[in-house]
Amino acid sequence: MQFELTREFADLLRQAVGQQNDALIKESLEGVNSADITETLEEFDSEESKYVLALLDKEVGAEIISDLEEDTRKRFLKDFTEEEIASYIDEMDSDDGADVLNELPLQVREKVISSLTNEEKTLHILDLMRYEDDVAGGLMAKELIKANLNWTVEQTIEEIRRQGENVSKIFSIYVVDNANKLLGKVSLRKMILAKDGTKIADIYDDEVIAVETYVEDEEVVAVMKKYDLEAIPVINLQGKLMGRITIDDV
Repeated sequence: MQFELTREFADLLRQAVGQQNDALIKESLEGVNSADITETLEEFDSEESKYVLALLDKEVGAEIISDLEEDTRKRFLKDFTEEEIASYIDEMDSDDGADVLNELPLQVREKVISSLTNEEKTLHILDLMRYEDDVAGGLMAKELIKANLNWTVEQTIEEIRRQGENVSKIFSIYVVDNANKLLGKVSLRKMILAKDGTKIADIYDDEVIAVETYVEDEEVVAVMKKYDLEAIPVINLQGKLMGRITIDDV
């Protein structure tokens, strides 16, 4: 049965928070989609929202914070320490983490960055913060799956397992050369059907649509609509693979 946000549900949850009835809060939210929880918390004040969030899985909490309206999120995060904010950003995709950091006051932002524990993600976020919000570079996430042209199918599958831990949705496997220049993409189907020892160079598709980091967001949307894409790779002026934009991002 699909969840329906009602005034009665919101009042029940708020009452449970006031009574610090953790068991009832967890029971009420069990199986509820994070987007619905986000909508519910939009109605709560910062202290109430923080209390609910603390009872949820950290990954779910990160998704909720990412989905909050910007003004609500700014107000909401004022009640969090820098370490608490960092713990949620550690669970976000790099583009969402960069968005949250850019909204924070400069001093708070610097303290949050110094409290991040995922070194690779921190580097990704700092890279993304260089871009304006309304261009492809500001929309993209650094998390993606890529394969080197010279890898065998077996090597690539092992690498997919490793890289996939940081990628929530796998739409495409991008193929790059030794200089990280985007060459094309390869499907899982082709890899599964390929003989042992087959190199990616022999089975990849060199027809791939990409956008440059400086392309404006409206053009990114237009390209994705035109070609019915769920994700699109982002490259720099040298053609190097910088990230990807998913349909959720736009």
